[in-house]
Amino acid sequence: MSFILESTSSFNTQPNQSLEINTYKYEKSDFRVIFIDVPGPLCSTTIVVPTLSPNNKGLPHTLEHLIFCGSKNYPYRGYLDSLANRCLSTGTNAYTMEDNTGYTLVTAGAEGTINILPIFLDHVIQPTLRPYQFLTEIYHIDGTAKQKGVVYCEMASRENTEPDLIDLHLRINLFQNKSTYSYECGGLTKDIKNLTNDEIIEYHKKFYDPSNISVIICGLIDKDKVLKSLEDVPELLCSHKDTSIIDIPAIEYPPFPVVENNLISETVHFPVSDDDVGSISYAWRGPALENLKDIVGLDVIFRYLNETSASPLYQRFIERKIPLASDVDFELKGTVDTCLFLIFSGVPYITEGGKDQEVEADDENNNDNNNMLDKDAKTSEEDEIVDNLEDLFKPGVFFQKLMEIFKNFAENGFPNESLIKKTIERHRIKMYEELEEDPHEILTTYVIHDLLRYNFAVHSELHDAKHENATKPIIGTRNQIFNILNELENYPQEFWKNLVKKYIIETLTIEVLMVPDPDLANEQASKEIQDQENRIKELGPEKLKHLDEELEKALKDNEINIPQEVLDNMPPIPDVTKIPLFRGKATIKQLLNEKEKANREQLSLNNNNLPSPIQPANQYDLSRPFSYLQYVKTDTYFTQVKIYLNTAHIPEKLREYFVLFQEMLFCTPVEIPKEFNKDNKPKLMNYQSVVEYTSELCTSNEAALGIGNEIFYVNYLSETFVINASSERNKYNELCEWMIMILMFSKFNEERIISTAKNLLSQLTETKREGSEMLSAISTKIIAECNNDNSNTSLLNDLAISVFNQENFLQKIITSVNEGKTNEIIQNLEEIQKCILKSIEMIAEEAEESKSSPIYKKKEIIPGFVQLAMPCDYDHDHDPIQEFLSCWDKCYKIYQNQLNVNSMKISSNVEINEKNNNKNLYSISSTFPFPRKPFNINSIDEAHRSVMVPIAGLCTSFLNQYVEAEILSPLPNKDIYAVTVLAELLTRTEGPLYTSIRGNGYAYDGSLYLYLWNGQLTFSLYDSSEPQRATMEFYQIIEEMNTEKGWSKICSDFHIDTAKASVVYKNVYSKSTASGVVYSHLRDALRGFIDKSYNKCIQEVTSADLKRVYNKYYRKFLDPSKRFTVITTLIGDATKQIKEAFAHPDLSAYNALDKDHPEKYAIPFQESSMESLKIQYNIDVDKMSIY
Repeated sequence: MSFILESTSSFNTQPNQSLEINTYKYEKSDFRVIFIDVPGPLCSTTIVVPTLSPNNKGLPHTLEHLIFCGSKNYPYRGYLDSLANRCLSTGTNAYTMEDNTGYTLVTAGAEGTINILPIFLDHVIQPTLRPYQFLTEIYHIDGTAKQKGVVYCEMASRENTEPDLIDLHLRINLFQNKSTYSYECGGLTKDIKNLTNDEIIEYHKKFYDPSNISVIICGLIDKDKVLKSLEDVPELLCSHKDTSIIDIPAIEYPPFPVVENNLISETVHFPVSDDDVGSISYAWRGPALENLKDIVGLDVIFRYLNETSASPLYQRFIERKIPLASDVDFELKGTVDTCLFLIFSGVPYITEGGKDQEVEADDENNNDNNNMLDKDAKTSEEDEIVDNLEDLFKPGVFFQKLMEIFKNFAENGFPNESLIKKTIERHRIKMYEELEEDPHEILTTYVIHDLLRYNFAVHSELHDAKHENATKPIIGTRNQIFNILNELENYPQEFWKNLVKKYIIETLTIEVLMVPDPDLANEQASKEIQDQENRIKELGPEKLKHLDEELEKALKDNEINIPQEVLDNMPPIPDVTKIPLFRGKATIKQLLNEKEKANREQLSLNNNNLPSPIQPANQYDLSRPFSYLQYVKTDTYFTQVKIYLNTAHIPEKLREYFVLFQEMLFCTPVEIPKEFNKDNKPKLMNYQSVVEYTSELCTSNEAALGIGNEIFYVNYLSETFVINASSERNKYNELCEWMIMILMFSKFNEERIISTAKNLLSQLTETKREGSEMLSAISTKIIAECNNDNSNTSLLNDLAISVFNQENFLQKIITSVNEGKTNEIIQNLEEIQKCILKSIEMIAEEAEESKSSPIYKKKEIIPGFVQLAMPCDYDHDHDPIQEFLSCWDKCYKIYQNQLNVNSMKISSNVEINEKNNNKNLYSISSTFPFPRKPFNINSIDEAHRSVMVPIAGLCTSFLNQYVEAEILSPLPNKDIYAVTVLAELLTRTEGPLYTSIRGNGYAYDGSLYLYLWNGQLTFSLYDSSEPQRATMEFYQIIEEMNTEKGWSKICSDFHIDTAKASVVYKNVYSKSTASGVVYSHLRDALRGFIDKSYNKCIQEVTSADLKRVYNKYYRKFLDPSKRFTVITTLIGDATKQIKEAFAHPDLSAYNALDKDHPEKYAIPFQESSMESLKIQYNIDVDKMSIY
């Protein structure tokens, strides 16, 4: 056998679960295959190549792109990803880091991995690297003198963004421009355009030798079959070099210069639409990769310092009346000798003359707080330091404030010994949670750290550095992390204090001050257009014509043209039924009254037996806000509780408070009722204690509107308010009790309101700078505004939490607090709390009294619901449903008694019927399926069908085009499967959209998405340098499919089968973790169908099915009356160019487009500004008025 077992180790991913790690080495080289036996349906592969960046040309990144264009034995572009799709995957992928390049593949099941691995390696080790591939994929100038290329456009959209600039400048200073870590491994555009294909070829020869490559495979796979498949291609395993000569240097860290205050500070301006907030970042060199004790210790310290709003860094900089930042993030980066990054975002940037906030600070500190809660609770408000905001971006000023925190820790350590143990326990549990959620990514990263140490370390305490003549790496060193955590529990305070002294206080600090600069945004917006005009003059017509001809040749050379006999020889698609799946079982319980309970049994999702859509209210127990409960059992270490409360009955004037309300829960004082205290007296916990206890109890927690909440935007189900949390299984009862107390007994005060509002305003400012995020916000706002159905709770909430409403609303909140009107705000927050907690009984009573609400008119109530998720064996000794309901009823009774409102008291069902027979007229709508209102194109008026919003600071455009695709009802609707397959067929890697849009350099991504819940089919462009051309390519594909020749080319049997395999993979992937299983059960119940035969139905889709849905849904994109388009784009002259190109498209280059009807492809965008999109509120009027 050509592979030998080199080492074996193990890793504990859960307290009672250990995974084996086996390393095999090829006998004739240093090529290694490392297996990690991760259970579950997925098999992930990472081909790791240790690489270095000698400059900013992006050599490792550009090579990474070219790897996928063809190989010696498989020279056909598209072959690799077509094979990957057919191996039950969405295709191959890759990443580039400063010290390694990884080529990745994830398949459902192991068979596909075995089939593709030798072919994937052939591409990595023997790529074709043809000049024409370089031209299209890396860089070229086209016939109009535009600079293009997939890599060039990708980096042009990134290199001036705040996050990329922070990362690069921290590294430039930390490694003094003398290390691979000092360079942009992706490449800077000014250097990419000077790169040649020959340089990439030489780079590949140096770094991509088999002896420098390792393969990491996570999953349940037959190791012998993998190794045998590789032994059959020895040319991929044997070194092409003299292995006794090490020609790849070690990574050496240059010494720091001697500087004042041990601080190197750099100010960097970044282009952006406003100058409200910037960021301030810090970096330090950390322990060597093998020094796990110090690495884990630093992780624990920074978890204590910055994990929660009660942590020292948050208390000093964020949770204040005058916040100095809106967020802080810590990262311990796994460089050969690690480095520490600490980034403060949302730092207020006060320019000369902009002293309003400073005056405001004085006013706020002089205001008396009349809220009685603050007199009972311990707060730090009276000790709050007054900071001069104008000084924050002066070098060293913020640094001195930060060092006070570190020096205090270095002097005193943790506040007490018990907090050390609590922080370590928290760290341990969070690691278990992360390993349960993403074991493939985490374990692969751990092994890569060992490989990097072996390949690049100058010295290793483990004596496994190649540059110290070690012959093999020690793989699996991170298996000591949990043992180290156990040891650290008993370490003295001196250990922790010395860590901070060694790695923070006594070493040099890098500071990068990121200053927002709208003028720079304006300059950059016009620069590229001016540069293009200069290139036109410089190159002249003949040269431009030649460049265009060369580009056409390159595009022709790079077309996907795989011979049929090659396709026919691809291995068969693996058997989906053999994939090992996670266990998952769900049941639905209707919370009925006593009479109905006797007649019914709980319903099982596994039997597709969902409740009927509408049932009389008098059948239910109406004493709670929810009437349905879903109970899920799966392979998890944790318990999870999610409570969904409907908001249909919330007064419209309160909806704008939802963002403030959701961000304050879990971070505001809680009054513990006397019934839960030994002294039988109520106890007010200050918010710091609330946060700390939540952190100890919960592995995760959230309060938010809907599913997929991004603060100012919700993916779906925004008509519900959700509170959810998870914990270890032995804390389930505590978890239920605490969540319910948070919901019912949270108290709001001025300190928390002002701090939360200001931090939200900073986050909003940063959100407005993101083209993709604003695209969603604008689309949602237009859909909501144009819909005049006041019973559509989802759209009312979407509009209320939109950035366009919240900016003015949050400013209004801050102003009101400064004017002494805090009580009014508190009353509104308390009113929301009361509303979402109203029982179904109370909702019905109020509807009867109002005689005008949508609930009264429809005589229908949509109740809330609960989801409980448990380990498979939890209910052997427990009844989790009854435990939760008992907790709820106990707290709810106390809560209602506290309100002392007769109409809110719990009533028996007999009392309900006697009190008001009219309530029997009401029906309870089933939450499974949950009532929904799909997208209606006719609700959008002509003026809003095509909207363009320029945003300063953007370097590329983002576009969404929507058409109706209501295929979720009536159920069952087989269009679901065909529409899904066709979207995948068109979107998949190296598919039609990929090759025509990304392949031509028009956008980083062009895709089709099916949003089942909203009833939308969406064409989306991400990071598009030429959005109009990209859109025309999409229309060209749609029109081409309308011809017999085009259909047979695009939707051949081979492509259909390939797309089906990719869809099946996505379905398996969605349930590849415990949380995925839990969510899939909820999603299916909400949609109203639990399709256990999903994969089978996908496989049964025919070409005729695709043709039917193509005509029914996809051709709507060609009808201006049936589509709705939004684009966020560049400012200045670029806006005019893009707008004109869309309004009057040039169809000459598109042979499939209908030249007689150009109006089908024209998009007459109406330009709108960010300011004009704001929703203006009259403070004295309850109802919104939109201008």
